[in-house]
Amino acid sequence: MSETGLSPRTVGFLIVGCLAVAGTMAGQLGATSATTYAAGAAAGTATSVFLALMLTSAALAGVGTTRLAARWGTLRTFGWAQAGVAASWLIAGVLEALTDSSLVLLFLAAPIFGVFSGVTGVLTPFACRSYIDAGSLTSSVAKRGSVSGIGAIIGSLVGGYLIHATDPGIGILANGLLTIPLVGFVLLVRPRSAAAAPRATPHGIRAIAREVRSNGRLRQLVLLLIAFMLLVVPMTGMIVPILNDLDHEPLPSGAGLMLAGIAAGRFFVPRIERGLLARHSQFSASVRATVLTAIFLIAFGITALFGFSDVDLVIWTLVGIGIGAGRFTTRVLMIGGAASAMPRSEEMLGVTALVTIGTLSSPVGFLVWGPLIDLVSAPAAVISAGLAMVAVAVLLGRVANRA
Repeated sequence: MSETGLSPRTVGFLIVGCLAVAGTMAGQLGATSATTYAAGAAAGTATSVFLALMLTSAALAGVGTTRLAARWGTLRTFGWAQAGVAASWLIAGVLEALTDSSLVLLFLAAPIFGVFSGVTGVLTPFACRSYIDAGSLTSSVAKRGSVSGIGAIIGSLVGGYLIHATDPGIGILANGLLTIPLVGFVLLVRPRSAAAAPRATPHGIRAIAREVRSNGRLRQLVLLLIAFMLLVVPMTGMIVPILNDLDHEPLPSGAGLMLAGIAAGRFFVPRIERGLLARHSQFSASVRATVLTAIFLIAFGITALFGFSDVDLVIWTLVGIGIGAGRFTTRVLMIGGAASAMPRSEEMLGVTALVTIGTLSSPVGFLVWGPLIDLVSAPAAVISAGLAMVAVAVLLGRVANRA
């Protein structure tokens, strides 16, 4: 039976996780605002290059995460990786605030950011299960995501305002500062249930490729994930250059408000997740969640295409709630599906495969979205991506049903 009571350790983990997510949102706004301001007319391309560099190194780091966790322990590895997040963003934030070479600095920092985020991306679900609900990985991630929505909203709104009033480096610095409580908590506070050390998997890439080839359930999720990472996920990371293309002012606070709307969608994740899994398999539920996200993506593109003058940001923020609800539900369902597709002793390999392949796909998506925004328009990019996602999800769903 799953432990559902909120013990002091569970509450503590949720609070420090909430602070870390607030920092993540402020850091994302700070970094993408810095690249947008520095690049001028090529804002979309420059931002996409920064994100692609970060995500590529994250994918490479994710491959070796299982071996690190097998050697040092899951929570210890997670805690020290979060310490790396805090240190790297703190240093970059100080340098960004004191210098004018934003693009050079951020391009150099991006791979370092990525290494630590790659490790934490694989281990976060298992840390959640250790502190929240030992009986269910999917439920633990959903609960943490719902509570973290509060931090994401605050980080987006306050971060957007501070960046607009001061400097993008303040947002980057905030990410480092707000990650420190999570580092201390994980390294010093014993979890509700011990995180079992995973089986070491030498030759990570080969192990992942072998599992994807032989495991039909995992392969279905991977194909859906690749499409999702190429067509949907870049929209959130590119929100600053998207609003810049739409000539929205003030840029950081406007982007912060829309990111707050997307973050608010997290509150609906547990209910949507339970509703979908009550009637559908893990994969079928994931397909429906991707379609939901794509529909709201198309709605944003249409409203941006026609424009509604003074109320456009209000409309976009409301649409953003739907985007966030769909996107984060998809993430929870896919992580749970990857873990359940594997034996318990090898479930981290399933999650590693999903995170690694997804993270490797992301840079391609960003590198397509960035120039497309600069050369065509943001509404055209968003609408095209949403329609393509619906088509791919329907196709994969039908193939899975036939199988």
